[in-house]
Amino acid sequence: MSEQLNNTLYVEAIKWLSDMGCDESVNVDKRTFHGLRLKNDVGKVFSFNEPKINKFNLDHINNITDLYKYVSLYFKSNNNILNSDFVFFDGYEAADLMIIGDKPDSTDIKIGKPFQGEAGNLLNAMLKAIGYFRENTYFTNINCYNLDVEIDISLQIVSKQIAIVKPKIIIMFGAEATKCLTKIDKGFLNTRGQWFDIDNIGMSSVISCISMFHPRYILAHPKSKKESWIDLKSVREKLS
Repeated sequence: MSEQLNNTLYVEAIKWLSDMGCDESVNVDKRTFHGLRLKNDVGKVFSFNEPKINKFNLDHINNITDLYKYVSLYFKSNNNILNSDFVFFDGYEAADLMIIGDKPDSTDIKIGKPFQGEAGNLLNAMLKAIGYFRENTYFTNINCYNLDVEIDISLQIVSKQIAIVKPKIIIMFGAEATKCLTKIDKGFLNTRGQWFDIDNIGMSSVISCISMFHPRYILAHPKSKKESWIDLKSVREKLS
């Protein structure tokens, strides 16, 4: 078979596959029939190798979408963590009110967003009482995985989110979030309901933060609803 005829067959075969709707290689193994691949054509057609991030650096990130991509790639390439276990944020990316918890639970991981399930429903009701909703509030956690991650990296991720969103008020749910953001370790019952001013990288001014009971705690201790309502009214006053 002449080279010209062979090339014509290639073109016709590819056109036929295209007309059939085939738009990708279905087998990366060497093929020896129909002249669709030469015998010396070895190796893969496509390469999906992702770059490994050796040094964690968020200085070049200036929006939530890029931050999500960078952080998810970092954990995937350095810790072999599946992106399906990655729960980053929910809500409005330029919100006046930011809520920071400790870490996602199993329901959050399943849905892929923080503060879901029964605790999320309670939180939605709490926010509605002061005129806030999922659409105008930003939600995240100190830890974006339900496992141990270096606290220094976790704090960099949270600080970068704060710098991008630039909220007026932050609600810190629970002891871990309060301790990590304020650097104060007095015991949660001694900090709950108190306001703190925190400095954050990338912000020109301090941000007012209040320590509150986590919705999970409120569900387990219904009597804490009274204190939580007092705290919510304080939040509403500062946001008005």
